[in-house]
Amino acid sequence: MSPPSATATLSFALTYSGTLAVAALMFIGQLASFTILLALAGIVRLLALPFYALIRRVDR
Repeated sequence: MSPPSATATLSFALTYSGTLAVAALMFIGQLASFTILLALAGIVRLLALPFYALIRRVDR
């Protein structure tokens, strides 16, 4: 059995590292979108609290 050629080893290494790079970028994208979603939910909740307090005051 002959050892793998240099081009086969290089193409495997580039494919493997490219796959890892794409996976890392996708993970960073998901992390960023999750963080933005949590921040948006917190801001909406903070903005809604005075509105709900106003509704409770009017209902009395």
